[in-house]
Amino acid sequence: MTPTLSPAPPPAGTVTIPAPADPSALEIPKPARAGRGEARGRFEGRDARSWPSAEAADKPRGSVVVLPGRGETADLFEPLAFRLALDGYKVTYLGPGEDSTLALGECRVPGRLFALVGSDTGALRALTAAGSPALRAAALVLLGLPLLYRPVGGEVPSEPPPRALPDLPILLVHGSDDEVSPLPVVRMTTRTAPRSHLVTVPAGHQVLAEPSWRATAAHTIAFLEALATADALA
Repeated sequence: MTPTLSPAPPPAGTVTIPAPADPSALEIPKPARAGRGEARGRFEGRDARSWPSAEAADKPRGSVVVLPGRGETADLFEPLAFRLALDGYKVTYLGPGEDSTLALGECRVPGRLFALVGSDTGALRALTAAGSPALRAAALVLLGLPLLYRPVGGEVPSEPPPRALPDLPILLVHGSDDEVSPLPVVRMTTRTAPRSHLVTVPAGHQVLAEPSWRATAAHTIAFLEALATADALA
């Protein structure tokens, strides 16, 4: 008589998952999408992302921290971050609540340009961080700087409007049709900041959306590159 073979019992501590009756019912989850050249590293599990510099690991052109505003996510900044990384900068996105002095300081590369890029209320966060003597940001890029209490993306800004810009190299990129923070009001704030430079792009309040994001990226890269070159020649 032929002996009956029984399957070996599963090892202790394991769970047997029965196969579905219909193989097509087995749904395989898709991996989370990561940006081009994107890495997570020590920011794993936080609302943060990073894009490594295309230069040698120990010789980036500089480090850039991106601070989003109301209703903005890392996906909005990915094209800008990718271009900056391709141009040699190490880029880190820090979501709301991740912009403490310690978190910002972790993104710095000693001896290299250190800049903060803030959009909407992220621009206010950048201004607040720039005032910390422990941080020593070398430059600011303010995209759609809000000066009025008006909700964007269902959120109300918690920081008061800045009364003056700091004495740093500052690039302000503003939409010519911005109704949240009108251009004439923003232009007035630059009059007492001789190291600031205001450029306008064909957009509303969100300058990283179509059709202006390429112009915004180009102005940002040119501004940072001029500073990085000056540092290299100093």
